Order: sequence, then structure tokens, then C-alpha cells
Amino acid sequence: MTWDDIWEKVFQENEWGRYPDEGLIRFIARNFFQRTDRGNINILEVGCGPGPNIWYLSREGFDAYGIDGSTSAIEKAKGRLGEEGLKAYLRIGDIISLPYKDNFFDAVIDIECLYSNSREDTKTILGEIKRVLKKDGLFYSRTLTDEMYLGKTQTKVGHLEYKNISDGPIAGKGFARLMDKVEISNLYGSFFDIISVDKLEYTKNNGSMKINEWIIVCQNSRKNRK
Repeated sequence: MTWDDIWEKVFQENEWGRYPDEGLIRFIARNFFQRTDRGNINILEVGCGPGPNIWYLSREGFDAYGIDGSTSAIEKAKGRLGEEGLKAYLRIGDIISLPYKDNFFDAVIDIECLYSNSREDTKTILGEIKRVLKKDGLFYSRTLTDEMYLGKTQTKVGHLEYKNISDGPIAGKGFARLMDKVEISNLYGSFFDIISVDKLEYTKNNGSMKINEWIIVCQNSRKNRK
């Protein structure tokens, strides 16, 4: 089990996550907007939270699926969709064992979910994502780089792995795993063909905090590396 109960508290106490990820909108536009059969395109978000990306995918006519360990987050997502007459398939669960059929999804999305899992657990999760993706299906992942602001103090617990982050955007959210380009190749490249790796960076608090994330797009077009 990889689910950390700290996220239940985060979703209970915070009202955020109303709008979709901007990079995701571009990803969907580039790869799926030209399709005329959107209702037959299955897209899964792992760690969907209160559902801003699910809301967007459903509004655009895709078959949207979301899974999250937080009961509060899923209830909020269902409530918002219900208010607007939108449909999606949402369930509470641990992403280390996805409750979906093999070769089912055209795309899988990770928006700042995988980073909260250890390297070993991430390997298992990536294997599950590969299993549920169709051949040539796409995987979009937004995750933290090794330049991400980690607070004034933190506890290092492994290679690029931290907890007890004192302040900043990922404080109070438990464990965090950062990635450099070598880790992207070793982890993601063991399961998928990496199509693109881009970086999103900006600052907060008058430049005192650097927000630094990878935008990774992969394709499920080959077998796992031995």
C-alpha cells in the first residue's frame, strides 16, 4: 500500500484544485482534439484529487476515469460533476494496484501524484500504468525536479527522497521524491518510450522559492527493459 493518510487531511482542509493543469490542456489538444470519437477515448488520472482535470476531460467529451486514496477528494469531485451534469468514473483506491483491465486506456495522467511515492513503489506504479495503457497509449506526468524548493529544513531519507519539509509548496504533504534527468531515464525509460521531457519553472514569494517541475510525455510502444 502506498497511500499516505496525510493527503486525506490535505483535501479535507483545503479548497483548491478547481481548474485543470495548463500543460494537460496542451497535451490533450495536441493528441486528442482532432478525434471525432471522444466518447470512445478512455483517459485515467492517477491521484485525481478533487477532480479539476477529470472535470475538464468530462466537459470535453472524453470517457474520464479517476482514482485517489482520499474519500474527501473523491466526494468533492463527484459533487462538482453532479452539479454540472457531467459524468466520470471515480473510485477510491491505491494506485499501486489499479482496478482496471489490461490495455484499456488511451492515456494516463499523473499531475504531482507519483512524486509522493518512493522509487521502488513508483516502479510498481509505472508497471501498473503500462499494464492498463493500450499499445501506443500515452502517459503524461508532471513531477518535481531536483531543483524544487524543499523548505529551510528537511530530512533526507534516500536518493532524492525527503520528508519533514519545513515550508514551501510541498510542506505538510509528507514524503517527496525529486527527479533528475538520469532518474527519468532509469524509471520512466524502463517502461516506456520517452517522447519529450520539458521543464516548468517559476518563483514565488518575490523569488525566494523556486517551483521546478518536469513535464514528461511517454508512449507505451515497447516491452519493459530487462
